[in-house]
Amino acid sequence: MQPSNHLDFTERAARSTSANQDSPENLPARNQSADFANPGAKPKCANAFVSLSANGKLKSRSNRSLAGHAHACSANQAAVPKTRIVSAFAALLLALALAFSGFGCAGIAAPDGASTGGNAPATSQPQDNGEVDSATDSARATIADIPAYSGALCININGGVPGFTTQDEARGAFMQFSELDFEGRCGEAFARIDTDTVSNDKRGDISSVHPSGWVQRKYSFVDDGMLYNRCHLIAHQLCGEDANERNLITGTRTFNVIGMLYYEELVGDYVRATGNHVLYRVTPLFAANDLVARGVQMEAKSIEDNGEAVQFNVFVYNVEPGVAIDYVTGESQESADTPAVASKGEDTITTAAAARAAQAAGESGASSSTGNAGESNGASASGSSSGSTSANASDTASSSAEQHDYILNAKNKKFHLPTCSAVNDIAAANRQDFTGARDELIAKGYSPCGICKP
Repeated sequence: MQPSNHLDFTERAARSTSANQDSPENLPARNQSADFANPGAKPKCANAFVSLSANGKLKSRSNRSLAGHAHACSANQAAVPKTRIVSAFAALLLALALAFSGFGCAGIAAPDGASTGGNAPATSQPQDNGEVDSATDSARATIADIPAYSGALCININGGVPGFTTQDEARGAFMQFSELDFEGRCGEAFARIDTDTVSNDKRGDISSVHPSGWVQRKYSFVDDGMLYNRCHLIAHQLCGEDANERNLITGTRTFNVIGMLYYEELVGDYVRATGNHVLYRVTPLFAANDLVARGVQMEAKSIEDNGEAVQFNVFVYNVEPGVAIDYVTGESQESADTPAVASKGEDTITTAAAARAAQAAGESGASSSTGNAGESNGASASGSSSGSTSANASDTASSSAEQHDYILNAKNKKFHLPTCSAVNDIAAANRQDFTGARDELIAKGYSPCGICKP
């Protein structure tokens, strides 16, 4: 687009040409607009200092006219850079306005769980239902909140109290999974678990799904041989979902069958036994551009009894003892730097009663260490006080000497009741049947399963 002053001069030249009946080829060349568009070009002002004679020949204007046009040309030259600066500044302001307005709306999850577009962070947080306050915020785990893994596979978050709002608890049936983000990573999975969602069917084939960071490796010391499992955020037994890519993450064998399974069984067994409802939310936590989650935050609360039967808010580490994982890529290698599991889900808070007991004992409302969780929760996690535990000590001692049938996992040195759900996950090469006393197994170095508690 040509500057307005140049257009005025061109129009005057055209009118002069028409009055003198000159042909268009006698007009000065229309190349000044290109010069104005090019800041480095020298304006050809001499073209403005000529006029047309009656016979079509160019003649010089008077000195006064020439001086006037020189002044106009100089003014035009001075005005152009100012125009460019103003235009550039306006464009910059517009770009900044558009950029900042985009930050507030990319990746926001819709209330019904559908994605509104954009690249929502994989470390998605509990949904804001209008009641987010300091208590709810403290229930949300972030990577910065989580200490380095040191043997405690599961740790309490917010003293075991989940971050559900009263609006969450008042919702009807729902189940929602976040859209995959731009890295192909899963986000929060949230549901109300009840008898309509739990499944007793055999899980279907999920091998078609390759979650982010899926770089499978085989290690002889890992149960079942393979490092990674395709881990459901909401377990198949709780929702009946099979090959749903929005519900499957890359997780280690230990993370899946020792870490998450304990809490999944608590919820599933409660719903099957009572027919009641449980709010259940699982959020994978990724650091920066990791493709493999560092672990998951698991929250649950039984609705009808306000968490008296089931209530927990925990973080489960996605680790495998003896293996170092590159969470950015999913690659791994054998390493002695990842210690064996020293404590598991049974050492965390799993009921409202246990949470109250822990709070009364002075446990911090932030993420607690497993050592403190075990001390405050060792008996109360099952709803029993230390007094009742002492009262039943003699019964436990007598039952330990009785003969029972057990299923052994020779790989991880765990023994189970034959009816335990974890038995189905034991590889055939590691499974052994045993009939005898509980104390005999313990003397051989075996420890009881945390799920069936034989």
